[in-house]
Amino acid sequence: MEITTFLFAGFVLLAVLGFRCLPQRFKNLWLLFACAVFIISWSWQFLVILLLLATINYILGKHVTDVRHGKWVLWAGVVLNLLALLLFKYSNFYLPELTSLLAKLGVRTGAGGIQILVPLGLSFITLQMISYLLDVHYGRMEAETGFVKFAVYALYFPKILAGPIERAKTFLSRLDTPQEWSVESILQNFTLVLVGLIRKIVFADALTAMVPAQAFQHPSQYPAPLLAIWLLAYAFALYNDFAGYTSIVRGVSGFFGIELTSNFNVPYFSRSFSEFWNRWHISLSSWLRDYIYYPLSRRLRKTVPNHNNALNLIVPPVLTMLVSGLWHGLGWNTLLWGGLQGTFLVLERIAGLWGPRYAPAELPRWRQVISAAVVFFCILLAWVPFHTGVIPAIHYWQNLFSITNWQIPIYKAYFIQEAQSGHFSQAALRMLAIFPFFQVALVLLPALGLDLFQYKGEFTFRKWPVWLQVVLLALVVLILFLLSFAEKGAPFIYQSF
Repeated sequence: MEITTFLFAGFVLLAVLGFRCLPQRFKNLWLLFACAVFIISWSWQFLVILLLLATINYILGKHVTDVRHGKWVLWAGVVLNLLALLLFKYSNFYLPELTSLLAKLGVRTGAGGIQILVPLGLSFITLQMISYLLDVHYGRMEAETGFVKFAVYALYFPKILAGPIERAKTFLSRLDTPQEWSVESILQNFTLVLVGLIRKIVFADALTAMVPAQAFQHPSQYPAPLLAIWLLAYAFALYNDFAGYTSIVRGVSGFFGIELTSNFNVPYFSRSFSEFWNRWHISLSSWLRDYIYYPLSRRLRKTVPNHNNALNLIVPPVLTMLVSGLWHGLGWNTLLWGGLQGTFLVLERIAGLWGPRYAPAELPRWRQVISAAVVFFCILLAWVPFHTGVIPAIHYWQNLFSITNWQIPIYKAYFIQEAQSGHFSQAALRMLAIFPFFQVALVLLPALGLDLFQYKGEFTFRKWPVWLQVVLLALVVLILFLLSFAEKGAPFIYQSF
């Protein structure tokens, strides 16, 4: 049940009406039932696996504060959750070897070999379970005593596909006191859904469709200007896809009176790499900061008290971002992406050793613009290995920065070759050459306009006229109605993580 379908809209409507009509003592049970229905719409096996994982962590949470065995229970829980992640998410890494070994032993595994389906949202649920056990163990919250309530936290359907990664202490307290309905809250949540649908369908899907499938695999076949525009298109497609998902599920959850974390805050306007990671995938970034970066930094500071020591400057950010890369996927390309992000943070910290430190907003306007341009350029280049393998990524960079590949004759030769199958006049050929830039700009400019609107703080629902709120509500209904006749759209990118 994809969340951009009319079926999902109908499901949410029934779930919300049931939730709002029931007494408080039955609300969590109803939510758990709705979560189960949603997961079963993908696979009943997923529900069994995820419920089992939630049950084990619920039991472990009750014993993780035990004076004698609490630490052992904690580590057993962390290892168990990581093993579940390795078993399911990273099965492509070990299954070929296992299949080969079984074949040598004479055990048949079928034509397709052994296959393991990755349960829905496992990567996000695993991090939530680990943070829950750590928070309970270290006294940051009490262990949850109600299984139904804990299971809702683990399996809550608006966030199960791709987050946000909610902290148990915050989310469980919101389950106890869901916000009441009001005209303003209903319209605000509809607005979030509308903005999410626009980001996903109008911006992300359109930009993704513009990038040729072979551009990142065989970049040498394309001139550098096209590689640049397609990399730009991919970067904004990825951002709008994930930000669109977050906006939709925040709106959906808001109908239940349960607020979810905002995962994005116009990240491409960041003026430093640290600011970027405070604005991009905020729930994951804060998780990595609180459970990996800070503990590692504190441990190193005990060994080497000097904050500016090379060990303290380099190890925490690089290791944290390498873990982020591995979380996204077990591959050399994600490790390269994480290593690049860690290197950017290290270079930024080293540069800050000289001269006074200023917050980005305190810098002169011209420095803010230059800093934002540099950060965006580096982040843009790092998206290449995030999207493709290491070798194709290196070839992509080589062709992108090749002076020869930027020459006009090379660019013209590409389009002449493309046009050989038909009969084009010189004017038509010139139009064909500029079409990719016009095509991407047609989507990119309004997407940037939406971000600029949000960046300036004008994306505040309470300031909007009532007539505009009503129009937006009508647009949501219209888009959902049209989606009911459309083919199944592209899945959200972060569902694969």
